[in-house]
Parts: sequence; C-alpha cells; structure tokens
Amino acid sequence: MTPDAKTICTCLITAVLGLLPVNGSAAGELQSPISPNASAQHILLLAPSAPVVIELKILVDDADFCATTTDYIERLFVSLDRNEDQLIDLKEMENVPAFGIQKFDQGSPAERLQMLDVAPRDEKLSLAEFAAYIHRAQGTAFRIAGAPTRSSQVIELFRKLDHNGDGSVSDSEFEASSRALAQYDRDEDEVLNLAELRPFSAAQNGIAVQAARGETETPFRRLDNDSSIKQAVEELLKKYVEYANPKQDALALACFNTTGEMTASIREYDRDADGFLNREEMFAWLQQPVSDLQLEISLPRKKAFRPTLKFVQKQTPRVTDVDPQSRSRLQLRIDSLLLELRVKSTRHMLADSVRFYQTRFRVADGDKNGYLTPAEFMQLNVPDADYKKVDQNQDEMLHVEELTDFLLQKTSQLQNQVVMTVSNDGKSLFEILDTNLDRRLSPRELKNSIQRVKEYDGNRDQSLDPAELRGHFKLTLELGKPQLFQFDPREDSMAMNQNSTIPRTVSGPRWFQRMDRNRDGDISEREFLFDTNTFKKLDQNQDHLISSEEAEALSVDSE
Repeated sequence: MTPDAKTICTCLITAVLGLLPVNGSAAGELQSPISPNASAQHILLLAPSAPVVIELKILVDDADFCATTTDYIERLFVSLDRNEDQLIDLKEMENVPAFGIQKFDQGSPAERLQMLDVAPRDEKLSLAEFAAYIHRAQGTAFRIAGAPTRSSQVIELFRKLDHNGDGSVSDSEFEASSRALAQYDRDEDEVLNLAELRPFSAAQNGIAVQAARGETETPFRRLDNDSSIKQAVEELLKKYVEYANPKQDALALACFNTTGEMTASIREYDRDADGFLNREEMFAWLQQPVSDLQLEISLPRKKAFRPTLKFVQKQTPRVTDVDPQSRSRLQLRIDSLLLELRVKSTRHMLADSVRFYQTRFRVADGDKNGYLTPAEFMQLNVPDADYKKVDQNQDEMLHVEELTDFLLQKTSQLQNQVVMTVSNDGKSLFEILDTNLDRRLSPRELKNSIQRVKEYDGNRDQSLDPAELRGHFKLTLELGKPQLFQFDPREDSMAMNQNSTIPRTVSGPRWFQRMDRNRDGDISEREFLFDTNTFKKLDQNQDHLISSEEAEALSVDSE
C-alpha cells in the first residue's frame, strides 16, 4: 500500500469513529450525561403473571439514539449521490444497497427505482424516498434479538406443540405431543434428536427466517410504531387468556397488576368503564404507557467514553432486588424473573473489521500490483459482497480505497441500530423433557411431559408459556456489530453434539437390549419382533411401550 493510500484509509477510519480531536481537545475517557430531552424506547415484557412496561432512555454520542439512524441515512445518501444534485438517478441506483427485502432487492436498477420512486414520480430518488426505503428495510433504531446460550435452546418446541397458536402449551397439547412431532422424525426411529427438531436453514426454506439465524423467541416486545403495538396487543390477548373476555375481545383490568387493584393510570384507558380493555383501548394504552421501570443508557459510537447503565425509578412493587453492580451492569427481579442487564461498546469493532480486510487485501493481491481482480477478490470472503458493487468505477481493478469505502458503508449501517440481545440461563422445554440427558426425546419422555412441566406452571392454569420456563435473562445493549464479529462457535458445537454416539441399552434381558434398536430404553410396537398379543401381555401398564422392568418380569415368570 502506498503512503497516500495508508493516509486515506487512516483518515476514513478515524473520521467514522471520531478518533480525531474535536474542538482542539484530545479524545479521552469521558462520561456521557443523559439529556432530559432524549426520546425513550418502550419495551413490553410478557411476564408470567402480568405485563410490565420498561422504558429505556438511550443516548448515542450524547444525542438521541434515533438520530443515529437519521445521520446514517443522510451520510449514505450523500455517498451515493455522486453528481451532488441531491437526487439518486438511475446510474447511481446501481450502488444502492440491498437489505434482503425480496420485493425491493430484485430486478434491474430501473425496476428497483420504479418501485421506490413514490412522489414525485420523476425517475429519481429524493432523500425522503430513500429514507423510506431504509426504514422499511432495516426497521427502527432499536432491535431485539434472542440468542441461545446452549444448542438445545435453538429447539423451539413451543411453536411446534402450540397447535391453537395461543402462545402457550396446554395439557391437552402435551398429550398430543407425540402426534404433533411425528412429522419431524425424518429417520423414523421414533426418537427426535436436535438435528431433526432444529429449525431449517434459510436455504432449505427458501426464505430468511429468524430461527435460521440462530435466534430464539423472547418475552420482550418493542413498542415503537403502530405495527409493533398492534402485534403486542395480539400477544397480550394470547398470553393472559385467563383474564380474557371472549365476547368483548378484551382483557380484565386485573391482568395489568399482581395485586388485583385497578390503578388510576390503567383505568383512564377503560373508556366504557366496563372493567376490561379491548383492542382499541389497549392500543391507546401502549401508545403512551405508564412505565413500570425506567433505565438510562449511554453508548459511544464516534466519541470515546465508557457506556453506562443507570436505574432511574420503578413504579411497581413487582420490581425488586435492584442491584447496580457497576456503571455498566445492573441486576433486578421482576416477579420471579431475574434480569441481568449490561451495556457494551462496539466502537472498536468497526476499525478492527476494516483493518482485518485490509490485511487480507494484501495477502489476496498475489501479483502485488496494488489491486484485486475478481478471482483474487473471492479470497477475501467478505460477507454479502459482490465484486461489481465494491469496484465503484467498474474498471475490474479493485483498489484498497474502494474496499475500505465499501466496508465503512457496510459496517456503519449496522451501527445505526441499538440492539438488545436477550439470552437466558433457564431450562428450555426440550431440556426439561429430556430426562435422561441424551439430547433426544423418546416416546416415553413425551408421554410423561405433563408431569415434567407441572412444577413450572406458576399460575396453575394447566398451560405452559415460555416466560414460565425462562426465569433468568441476560440482556446486553450495544450498537450493531459488523458481521466479522458475529461468528458463533455454538453452531459447530451443536453439529458435534448431534453426531455423538448413543450407547446401547444395558438394562433388561439380552433379547430386550437387542430389540431396542433406537436405544431409548423402551421397546415400541414397531420395534417388537413378535405378535401383537404377546406385546400387549408384556406391556403391563398398557402405555404402548415395554420397559426393561416389564421385560425383566417376563424373565422371572419364565423361571
């Protein structure tokens, strides 16, 4: 790399990260105060007994976190507007990034421009039209992501067993679990392993799905626009069905607190004073909800300071044991749920990502001519990167400056969102049902599922929902990470665990051990090699399985 090229790359990185001194003062470890004018992000927690509203007042670089997205859109628009006419024309449209929306990311540049060119239809994109596309593609400035802490937590049995789609699994649905899961038994051995139950990949489904990214369902819901609020209303009706009035399609006011007292703040939204909140009333409540818990968060993006997390106040006795463990960590309880919250800085990752690929650039440039051909570019393995889009002047000579510009654009688009990653240390439903810890579900384990989950049914409604299981959540708030830092070694460990050998059955008489072909410790009617009448005679408790004890009883009788 030439000295000029090094200077350009260094300036680009430092400009994005804000490493250059501002107003003549050197950048250092500063403390970022929370502005009273910062907008708040509201989150709805679907707790086991009642919903909880959490208010997060978030600053990024001492400014409203929503301004981060606006700043990103404006900078991206300027970088695409090569002729500086404040419009994106057909030629410039070729470099408009794709974000995975099938409707807008397919077809020629002219076809894409026609779909995005709304008003006025002048075959050009204004900043407003471009901003509408980015918001549609990337969502709001805040995102919630569920991250499994163990490979078995990827298995979402709730969705597979929840036949009526009410958000919980009833006793009758547990009774029907064997029939409901039979379709996943691809090798037809009557036991279900992780490989069979884990979500298909996007390539297999043909679409991008949350489960394919290794994300799991969480009880936290965003409240930041009409669409998310409407979805939250639907989930409230499904979650707290014991408070529901089907005729009015509403929830009783008692649903919104643990003491049964109707607080004044909730009663105000009961416009017809019938003791219930219908869909419209719940929608109005969630538009401007009274927060049960308020927190303040400050994150660095360009500026250099340590992220902070501060407890402000609570307005419900359901929030207890508040423990500020450090300036960036906080622990508290909401009902029976333990929440561990922390904030992290991803500021350094942007520069590290760019430097990593700049180093790879020098390695891939085998002939040392200072640029990469399409063949050499393949060695970089840049995620979601097409040579033609990176090679800005289309001369098939990709220089390090072009690569750096692409990387800065690619990584900075991730850092325009605040991401709350939710993981849990509680047991998943799969882990609860897997009594022998062989990472499989056998017919007997499914038959005994109701007895296994009874202790987790906190409200004793003969139904189980995810929040009742996952009583220990870890919440990490940070700006989005570049893809270079999103590698998750759990995927590899999961594959290794799925291929582990299941030992042969060692209990029961020898004929029993040989007949137990799937090695689950029981013999099913399919595995039994003799006639049906003999099977029924051996199956003393008529559960359609022969256990080792029942087989041993036959041997004793024979003697």
